[in-house]
Amino acid sequence: MNDIIYQIYKKSPFLIWVYKKSFLSYFFKGFNNIRSFIVYKTLALFQYIVSLPRQYGIKDNRFKKLLSYKDKYYGKRCFVACTGPSLTIADLELLNNEYVFGMNSICMIHNQTDWIPDFLGFQDASVFDKIKYDLLSANNGLVFAPYSFKKRVGNRQDWVYFHMCDYYHYYEANRCRNFVYFSDNPYIRVYDGYTITYSILQLAFYMGFKEIYLIGADCNYLGEKRHFIEHGIPGTPIERVKPRLTMAYTKAKMYADRHDIKIVNVTRGGCLEVFPRETLESVLSRIEKNKIR
Repeated sequence: MNDIIYQIYKKSPFLIWVYKKSFLSYFFKGFNNIRSFIVYKTLALFQYIVSLPRQYGIKDNRFKKLLSYKDKYYGKRCFVACTGPSLTIADLELLNNEYVFGMNSICMIHNQTDWIPDFLGFQDASVFDKIKYDLLSANNGLVFAPYSFKKRVGNRQDWVYFHMCDYYHYYEANRCRNFVYFSDNPYIRVYDGYTITYSILQLAFYMGFKEIYLIGADCNYLGEKRHFIEHGIPGTPIERVKPRLTMAYTKAKMYADRHDIKIVNVTRGGCLEVFPRETLESVLSRIEKNKIR
């Protein structure tokens, strides 16, 4: 019956006009705002509260493995390979002697190259559903993911889990009032910043990397190609994604500047201008014994 009523409403310009011009539109809009505010704020509070024991020194075996990576790579440099359309497999193959964080669909290239990342991060359930075969069947280095995925993948030695706080900004994000927090201790919590890259930056800082180079961070979906490897997840509209990512990356840069950490954008093109730019070739020309042998 409700479906029939809705179809009648949809096909009636008069009823639509009555609804939009009456108090009903304000009532339902107000009701939905209250409901979403309560739901998101409650979930955000819960995520924060359950992380407090670790903040006050109580050990948590679920995240014990993450502790062993605290400052393990102190003073080293790394590359964060984002999945923007400018990234190529040839670029990745230039990074064989570098520490590299991959993400998302980068796990789908193993039939095209022998290159593998040292680390790989993901956090989006819809992306996981698209890439899970490649993610679970090949060597992707050390995989960092929210603890909520443990039940879906079982006990794997090559996975490290973190506590994700992502509900804290959903209410505001739905109304285009964007903001983010930045965690200085991913063992306690990792804050979502609208992109897995933001979470990886928190992990990279925690692991002690002092120079971080972003590649494939196009920060837009303007062309026909949307991702490095297409995996069936459409890109967010540019008018929404660019302000959010710019704001999140600005927050990460503020943290990095305060802690003497260098972030450089070596993406070929794109529109991310928060960080200073350099070419990939010029960075790689500075030959260093970077990896721990």
